[in-house]
Amino acid sequence: MIPIKLSLRNFMCYREASLSFDGIHVACLCGDNGNGKSALLDAMTWALWGKSRAKTDDELIHLGMTDMEVEFEFAVGRERYRVIRKRSKAKSRRAGQSVLDFQVAASDGFRSISGNAIRETEHKIIDTLRMDYDTFINSAYLVQGRADEFSKKEPGKRKQVLADILGLSRYDELESRAREQARLKEREARDTEIAITQMDSEVAEKGTYEAGLRSASDYVAQMEKEWQKLQDAVRVLQERKQSLDLKQKQQTDIEKRIKQAQSAISSFDARVQEHRKRIEKYESLVAAYADVSAKVKSHIEELALQEDDLEKKRAQFQEMSNRAHSLTTENAKLKEEMEDLRKKVDMLSSGEAECPLCGTELGVGGRTKIMENYEKQGVEKKELFRVNEGERNRIEAVAKSLKTEISSIDRAVREGRELWARRAESLDRDYKEAQKSLPDECDALKKAEGEMQQWLETLDAEVKDLESQKAELVGMPEVEAKLAAAKKELNDVARGLEQGRQQMGSVKEKIDRCANLERTRAEKSALKEAVIKELKIYEELALAFGKKGIQAMLIENALPELEEEANSLLSRMTDNRMSVKIESQRALKSKEGEAETLDINIGDELGTRRYEMYSGGEAFRIDFALRIALSKLLARRAGAPLPTLIIDEGFGSQDASGRERLVEAINSIQDDFEKILVITHIDEMKEYFPMRIEVTKGSDGSKVQVI
Repeated sequence: MIPIKLSLRNFMCYREASLSFDGIHVACLCGDNGNGKSALLDAMTWALWGKSRAKTDDELIHLGMTDMEVEFEFAVGRERYRVIRKRSKAKSRRAGQSVLDFQVAASDGFRSISGNAIRETEHKIIDTLRMDYDTFINSAYLVQGRADEFSKKEPGKRKQVLADILGLSRYDELESRAREQARLKEREARDTEIAITQMDSEVAEKGTYEAGLRSASDYVAQMEKEWQKLQDAVRVLQERKQSLDLKQKQQTDIEKRIKQAQSAISSFDARVQEHRKRIEKYESLVAAYADVSAKVKSHIEELALQEDDLEKKRAQFQEMSNRAHSLTTENAKLKEEMEDLRKKVDMLSSGEAECPLCGTELGVGGRTKIMENYEKQGVEKKELFRVNEGERNRIEAVAKSLKTEISSIDRAVREGRELWARRAESLDRDYKEAQKSLPDECDALKKAEGEMQQWLETLDAEVKDLESQKAELVGMPEVEAKLAAAKKELNDVARGLEQGRQQMGSVKEKIDRCANLERTRAEKSALKEAVIKELKIYEELALAFGKKGIQAMLIENALPELEEEANSLLSRMTDNRMSVKIESQRALKSKEGEAETLDINIGDELGTRRYEMYSGGEAFRIDFALRIALSKLLARRAGAPLPTLIIDEGFGSQDASGRERLVEAINSIQDDFEKILVITHIDEMKEYFPMRIEVTKGSDGSKVQVI
């Protein structure tokens, strides 16, 4: 994987940042501690694998922000790829959301090759890179605080790391599959043995089955004879029963006809009664027509008199209404005149009044005389106003009562007119209908009485036939009882016969099965031998694919190459003072044999010691040499090429001379990698590298630039 471009938004200490790796071969990634140097590498690993130094994704989001995004463009071989990973924090009760898009370069930009889910997309990225996160940080990426990831592992785990780097997990899968097949074959062999034992047990019962077949055959033959005898008896009784059933059906038909006759008689009787009632009604209407017409006429004449009285009362009401209106008009005029007199009196009282005729000033005597005259006129008009008001109120009261009476009489006259008009029409209609319908009703009555008589005669004949049929059906219960008993006995024999036949069939099946089992047993025995052979093959394959088989051989073959590369680097960094020896097995102390291990022993001027005895700068030199050796080993193996090397720590534990040797070691391997990035916070280290990527931190987050 070769980095091309990295863009960040709200990732850790960065708000907005972009870094292009074009033109960079060996560079120093520098800046003060906490500025965000390692965060750039965390962004790469999080974008590719969703993993970083943080425990959770939400810890990576810039403080105060709710979401983040990393876009990482890289190359693998000749192909160019882009990964875009986003994360949003949880809101309220909603869980946080993650988005991952994996793209490949096309002629018109990039096209997505993501899977249906994030996990599926991550598997595609791992397949493209040919490595997962753990393999990456144990080889190409010396993560801060984890440079000794390989060295500090327990011996058994070191071997697993190396196995992962060499891609030996495929053999673990093959071993697992071989063991699973071995378990299946072992189970198949066990099941086959159980089946053979069961076959032997069942075949041993063959003689018993044959004896049971003979006994069942004798029982079936006896039951068949008894069944035929009972079948004949049932047939005779059924024929007798069918004859009686026919007569019973005839009796049922007669009973239906009797009910039909009774129903018809009832219907015609109802018709006769109905015709008689209508005839009586019509005759009554015709007889009473003259008297009823006279009574209706008298009511109509009385209503005419009431209408005359109503017209008189309406005229009286109109006269009163006119009088009341006249009094209202007169009082309105009196009211205006009294108001005018009052104004004149008020004017004279003020002492400035003039004569209304000549316009000269009036004296005291003149004013007094005129005021007395006006006041007298006012009293007279007031009295007349009161009398008029009383008369108007009386007239209105009488008119109101008269209006109510007129309304009542008018409603009574109208309702009476409608009522007696309807009765007169109804009387005429009923009279005409009676005259017209009376002859027809008399004819219908005569016809209904004749038909009813015919049905009475039919009923009498059917009743006589019914009594005759009942006499012939007296023996029906006895025949039914005998037939039911015979059928029950026949059914019992039939069930016994069926059980006997089933028993015969069951025993025959068992005998046939024994014959088949005898043939199948030989086949099962041959199958068991074949399965046991396959079981042994899969067990041998499981051992071969296991860690003590092919994997151990491949690791043994890789160790000399790893040692040679590590010693070459370690020699340059220590002036040929130190060397490394990796041993894959160690003699057991408690018993005979050897244990699987991956010990690291270091030789120096004091002798040979285990790696765990070293610390500080010496331990880092060993770690660095081993890690670079692992990286170069991977680069030479087509399964997981590593053209990029990232070193995220180590210089702080070295003195000036050690740092120079580390830089020399890095420069010596620069042609083996497309890009080498060295991360440090030590200022004097900047001068050792041709290019540097500086990271600074401000109030608006960290910034990055290439110098």
